[in-house]
Amino acid sequence: MNLYLRLLWLLIRLPWLPKQADPLAASVLNMRVMPNDLDIYLHVNNGRYLTLMDLGRLHLMAVMGLLKPIQKSGFAPLLGSVKVHFIRSLRVFEKFKQTTQVIYWDEKWFYIEQKIFKGEELYVTALMKILFISKEGKVAPQRLFQLLPKPPTQPSLPPQVEHWIAAEKASR
Repeated sequence: MNLYLRLLWLLIRLPWLPKQADPLAASVLNMRVMPNDLDIYLHVNNGRYLTLMDLGRLHLMAVMGLLKPIQKSGFAPLLGSVKVHFIRSLRVFEKFKQTTQVIYWDEKWFYIEQKIFKGEELYVTALMKILFISKEGKVAPQRLFQLLPKPPTQPSLPPQVEHWIAAEKASR
């Protein structure tokens, strides 16, 4: 992650972020495009979107109340796979919001959907597969949810996740 000022700003704000009652609700992070987010075509670089989404996932863990317990337990997130759809381009100084939401999990992976909006218009959508590890190895999603006061009930498998899992299996 090379957005150190944004990361620092997010870390400073963490103690004052309201916690989400529902850990499966989308977190919302408001941001603005800065000049260093741009590529030579003067719009946000496709790789930068993924870096901005790192901040969105950190924000989600914080508002879920998982960030401190995860750090205390020595767990670390690893991005296993990502599917991104770039719809429109953001330009310098435009405000945007990023939503991040856990939409499913299995015995190994969290499936997270992240979206970037300008106003109400969708600009980027991404589906991510994330694994947590510890010194002992892989950490099952259920083990992470046990760190919450009230672990969520697993949602049904969304069609887009089902198709993505099948496509990944077919490409191996």
